[in-house]
Amino acid sequence: LPPTVQVGDEAFIGCRTLALRQPKLDNSNSTWEQGIQRSRESVRYLKVCFDGLPIHKICSDTNITLYQLQEAIHYHSNNNNNDKHTLQQTDDLGMTALHLLCLNPK
Repeated sequence: LPPTVQVGDEAFIGCRTLALRQPKLDNSNSTWEQGIQRSRESVRYLKVCFDGLPIHKICSDTNITLYQLQEAIHYHSNNNNNDKHTLQQTDDLGMTALHLLCLNPK
């Protein structure tokens, strides 16, 4: 999510995927307030989750072109001196840039 996006407090309540990256709660004892707090934490996470993962950030952009993607991969591969490392990095959910590219609707 771009840092400037406003998201409602309840947007991610019950999201199982985002819950994977947070400490497990005993659902029988969880309160609505805890759900709201976890949703807020998920929003904060989604705004910074690709910091340090530039190819992930590019692959999640719905306006990316093939040329821009190729240039970014080339640039980051040369600067890291490790093409494999750049393309195989995973985020906190275990996703590579290719996962994000496949999920990109464009």
